[in-house]
Amino acid sequence: MSLTTRRTTHRLTIEAPADLIFTVLQDSTHWPFLDGLTVYSERVSGDDADHELRTSVVVNGALNSSHCHRVFDAARHRGKFEQLDLEYPLLHLGGHWAILQAHGCSEVTLTHEFEVDEGADAELPDLIHGAVDEYSRRELDALRASSERLSVLVQQHSAGAPAREA
Repeated sequence: MSLTTRRTTHRLTIEAPADLIFTVLQDSTHWPFLDGLTVYSERVSGDDADHELRTSVVVNGALNSSHCHRVFDAARHRGKFEQLDLEYPLLHLGGHWAILQAHGCSEVTLTHEFEVDEGADAELPDLIHGAVDEYSRRELDALRASSERLSVLVQQHSAGAPAREA
């Protein structure tokens, strides 16, 4: 067995409070309505801080289902995730989220790490890396659009102003 471990890190600035972004990430029940990638999401066990989640997402034009375990630290605006039930030659896929409030915006960092047996296919690590990279960019763009839209609505509601289309 020839193992390859890869890591990707993506960062994005979002004009929304860290608490709001964290809530959007933690509560996946609304993802099908917000992110444009997820078509199904259900927490199958656990609570807000530690749970298993089943999702179906569109990746490279195909519908893919996944089962993952997620652990959140609300006080620090962090979350960890690990995919369960992986298919060989993918041996591990996980990562973490971190949200930092800074200068009226939030910086979101999404890191993935995966391990694959490249003995099955020497090009597989690059293919998986490309898919994770593309999905991460799309996911962060969707998170930004959703969080910024929600932030505007929350601000308008708090100010008692009538809601405008965001």
